[in-house]
Amino acid sequence: MPELKKSDLVKNWLLGYSSETCYNYERLQALGNANAFIPIIRALYPKEKYAEEIQKYMVFFNTEPSYIGTVIHGITAAMEEKRANGEDITAEEIISVRSALMGPLAGVGDVVSQSIVYPILAGICIQLALAGNFAGPILFEIIYKVIMLTLGYNMYMMGYRQGKTAIINFLQSGKLNRILEMVSIVGLMVVGNMTVNNVKFSIPIEWTFTNELGVVKFNLQTGVFDALLPGMLPLGIVLGVWALLRKRVQPLTIVGLMFLVGIVYVAVSALLGVYA
Repeated sequence: MPELKKSDLVKNWLLGYSSETCYNYERLQALGNANAFIPIIRALYPKEKYAEEIQKYMVFFNTEPSYIGTVIHGITAAMEEKRANGEDITAEEIISVRSALMGPLAGVGDVVSQSIVYPILAGICIQLALAGNFAGPILFEIIYKVIMLTLGYNMYMMGYRQGKTAIINFLQSGKLNRILEMVSIVGLMVVGNMTVNNVKFSIPIEWTFTNELGVVKFNLQTGVFDALLPGMLPLGIVLGVWALLRKRVQPLTIVGLMFLVGIVYVAVSALLGVYA
């Protein structure tokens, strides 16, 4: 009975990362996926059936290929192994399972990779680079790849071991929700840090009074805003931009508004003699 070795699975998983190297607008990732499943087909079927069995991967296919989408390849490998050992699994059933999973998992995978891991890690490493630490971009590349490969491999093996029930079990276990909650907290911490370090806004208005104690200077920024909450004004700007984005205001409109506010701010400061 044909059986997949660990090396066959690892080859299939790694080749899955090249699914977009043969990207085209007719079948998207189909050709790359067909190439990824060559080690599986060779391990399970006789040579005269190679061409026939690889045909099922030449249909339209598109998903997130690196983080979560690898589970589809693991499920497919398990189905191919059962099919090669005589179980009643047709090529159409394999195509149907892959087609049914590719859309939902593309949505989840894109959120994890593009909306969570990438911006959070980039935010941390950008801060290192801005501080003059050359390790910033190097750490980004290393850590990003480690997270991608670790998550991608475990999702692939989960799909292979659990088969078609892998996604249901994963979602019902609540692991995804716990992961998303954890990285959301980290993401908010990164945003807070970037707000303090990168958003610069203050009101440097100062009054001078003379009384029996002598000359007293009162600075609006340090005496009021910083006393109430350090970084209050930068935080207000960030929350204001976030509120505008929530209301679906176009980013270019927000950028233009920020320029306008900056011009007015400089003009008023000049009239008040701040730059004198």
